[in-house]
Amino acid sequence: MHLLLVDGSTYIFRAYHALPPLSRKSDGLPVGAVSGFCNMLYRLTLDFEAEELETPTHMAVIFDHSGKSFRNDFYPEYKAHRPPAPEDLVPQFPLTREATRAFSISSVEQEGFEADDLIATYARQAEAKGMNVTIVSSDKDLMQLVSDKISMLDTMKNRWIGADEVREKFGVGPDKVIDVQSLAGDSVDNVPGVPGIGIKTAAQLIEEYGGLDTLLERAGEIKQNKRRENLIEFADQARVSRDLVTLKVDVPVEVQLDEFARQPLDATSIIPFLKAMEFTTITKRVAAAIDADADAIEADTSLAPEPLPETESVAGAEGSNTPSALAEKVALELSGMPVEHEKYEIVRTLDALDKWIDAIKDKGYVAIDTETTGLDNQQADLVGVCLSTEVGNGCYVPLIHTSGEDDLLGGGLAPDQLPTKEVIEKLKPILEDQSILKIGQNMKYDMGLLMRYGIEMNPIDDTMLMSYATDGARNNGMDALSEKWLDHKPIKFTDLAGTGKKQKTFDQIPIEDAAKYAAEDADITLRLWKVLKPRLVAQKAVTLYETIERPLVPVLARMEARGIHVDRQILARLSGDFAQRAAGLEAEIHELAGEKFNVGSPKQLGEILFDKMGLPGGKKTKTGAWQTGAGVLEDLAAEGNDLAKAILEWRGLSKLKSTYTDALPEFINPNTGRVHTSYAQAAVATGRLSSSDPNLQNIPVRTEDGRKIRTAFVAEPGKKLISADYSQIELRVLAHIADIPELKKAFADGLDIHAMTASEMFGVPIEGMDPMVRRRAKAINFGIIYGISAFGLANQLGISRTEASDYIKTYFERFPGIKDYMEATKKFVHDKGYVATIFGRKAFFPEINTKNAGHRAFYERAAINAPIQGSAADIIRRAMIQMEGVLEAKKVPADMLLQVHDELIFEVPESEAEDAIPVISKVMIDAPMPAISLTVPLQVDARAADNWNDAH
Repeated sequence: MHLLLVDGSTYIFRAYHALPPLSRKSDGLPVGAVSGFCNMLYRLTLDFEAEELETPTHMAVIFDHSGKSFRNDFYPEYKAHRPPAPEDLVPQFPLTREATRAFSISSVEQEGFEADDLIATYARQAEAKGMNVTIVSSDKDLMQLVSDKISMLDTMKNRWIGADEVREKFGVGPDKVIDVQSLAGDSVDNVPGVPGIGIKTAAQLIEEYGGLDTLLERAGEIKQNKRRENLIEFADQARVSRDLVTLKVDVPVEVQLDEFARQPLDATSIIPFLKAMEFTTITKRVAAAIDADADAIEADTSLAPEPLPETESVAGAEGSNTPSALAEKVALELSGMPVEHEKYEIVRTLDALDKWIDAIKDKGYVAIDTETTGLDNQQADLVGVCLSTEVGNGCYVPLIHTSGEDDLLGGGLAPDQLPTKEVIEKLKPILEDQSILKIGQNMKYDMGLLMRYGIEMNPIDDTMLMSYATDGARNNGMDALSEKWLDHKPIKFTDLAGTGKKQKTFDQIPIEDAAKYAAEDADITLRLWKVLKPRLVAQKAVTLYETIERPLVPVLARMEARGIHVDRQILARLSGDFAQRAAGLEAEIHELAGEKFNVGSPKQLGEILFDKMGLPGGKKTKTGAWQTGAGVLEDLAAEGNDLAKAILEWRGLSKLKSTYTDALPEFINPNTGRVHTSYAQAAVATGRLSSSDPNLQNIPVRTEDGRKIRTAFVAEPGKKLISADYSQIELRVLAHIADIPELKKAFADGLDIHAMTASEMFGVPIEGMDPMVRRRAKAINFGIIYGISAFGLANQLGISRTEASDYIKTYFERFPGIKDYMEATKKFVHDKGYVATIFGRKAFFPEINTKNAGHRAFYERAAINAPIQGSAADIIRRAMIQMEGVLEAKKVPADMLLQVHDELIFEVPESEAEDAIPVISKVMIDAPMPAISLTVPLQVDARAADNWNDAH
């Protein structure tokens, strides 16, 4: 017999956070977590059957009771700091219980006890009866139960947890987990533990001394002073922690184990529930699985909690012919359509490839994906190509898979693969054919890779960017989109390649396995395209996608391919300089502290500052250590503490050295001698680009040392770098959006905007203005964009909160349009759940109506900023899209290399630099046109120099 115990509370929260918000169309009731919960329950059974695992004979879902547990009786602080559940999740809790019962599964919760205690009790009861037990959870607290008969299953990672995995997590076997947790504590649940002891140290101590009691009895033997003192001082705290983390295995359960016997799905129970929730897709799947006529069964009308405020129906009021309804119809048709891996083809001959090429020509489109040896498309090798022309079909063309044979046999290529050169020659005409659409997911990667093989792939559609244009920056990966729209969980790369240091590259995976994964990618991408393309119309995102997102892809691909030259010698000199200065600071710090200590240890620093020196204002973390973050040190430095000043300077130098001067040389491509950053186009809600490997957007520019890093980014011999930077673009966008006459006039007249603001606010003349007054106006100008508070402004300017509050009040009195804009934006986002840029990009705030005042204020500030920052981001995107065509038309030989916030960096022959600057500047200034005619002129500051810093 086999007992399956599902940790229901973990399931609910995972479902809630994994999926975008979803409301019931009829009344707006939040049901996203319930939908995910139902799918997870249904898949759980299917997974056991599909993987030929021992079918559960007994099953229950165990939930936490809403009240306090017995642990609060002896330790009231237990879980006292856990935040309340999200507002829109609360009404879904009872519905998940209903869902469990609808699936003919026992739903169990019991007052006074946590779900973990009930799971522990049932697991031990079943174990005593000789049953195998699977606990569906990844909760570390349950790992103490693992035994020969009891294992855990993390369904989100498809990972089984046995004794070996427990030891990997805790450093000890399941029988010692309680002892380790008693020492390490748990900040999330407010389990105190022993200060200064983490999991690793706790495991070492328990392994050495055999158990908690023995360790505490012999604590005086421990050589490390602080560790010994803490174990002695906090021994009782460790014992209390043991009582908190030990799961109760003898709960007087109200529902008996025998009642968990599995029951078949009952159409009269499950179908009414799913229809009441309006879960069309899973209703269809379940009905098919149990051979039920769903249309003949009515929804359960009792499942109608108090409705939330009305929301727009997806299908709209006009009926079934609206764009929304048609898009939904397509999604419904494709959702749940089976993926049959055995139907995919492995292309091993040129004749077979020709048949696919003919099919592509007939269709006029193809979904394509490339498989490579790595994530860096500027260095990875092409391993294979996958194609799909119809839903359900797909092929994989393997190129360089290894044989997998013993090294003695040479470890050469696997047999029956086509030569890469011949496949490229065959595919190049198709991929460059303007009459054939190439469809992909994150096409920028594939375009950049194929450029190295001489292919300029065009035109393209990108499912990731379609999702980004319609639904924002959340969950745009293929796996997430597949599960959301197709109700299908694709094969994971890690299932084939493994994880960690032993992970295989794709060329090391057997072709038969690789083909299923690869062809599925192309098939799923085609299905997603069919679902998401109509949604562009339904969500009124066609213009955003067609004029900004899609045309930016090849631009970014070319920029990434060009890279930028970085001078190793400059970085090496800077690294040496930073190291020498950091060492000097370390000696100074030791002298100021009166002793040597590890300057990089926050714990030791806290002891020096607050225990030894007795400085005021110290606060401890939950673990008992002193807080020594930047804010704490900056406060001490402001009060004149030299040690804090030296620590801050040391930290700054150390970060520059480790993050930039030491790390950047590792990113230099050996084939090109240049650094090729990667831009994420669909990662930020406001439309800003982000940069990684390396991140070139976070190089500090406000300090002299930070600016030195940019001197290492240099032009090739005979060339110059041009930096073209929008001047105060977000303030200009604000003046346009909020229609502020004073700001608009100042920008039109070319005035110093910060001096003008100071003059308006403080009644002082612009001529001969005190720089400090202008600085304060500048801080307010930029702070207002980000919803700065009186507290934040006071900290920034070093003034009292009252004075800062007066400044903000005066600002709004002088510029009432800004206050009007902010209030109007807050009202809009509370009503609609989103805000939009001037180009129609939506930034979504699904939790804007939360009852938590602090969270609500944060979302409101973000909503006020999003149209401003997002419009500025869209403007520079438009400039980048238009730039290459203008440069080519004007015959200006300038290459666009980087985009960093409001700045574009170009490389140009030295003799052409002065002619290039006005052309580049004009494109950037005119970028909003013809879509938008700004009422405020844009300004671009551009300069040419040998390195990035001097050009900026």
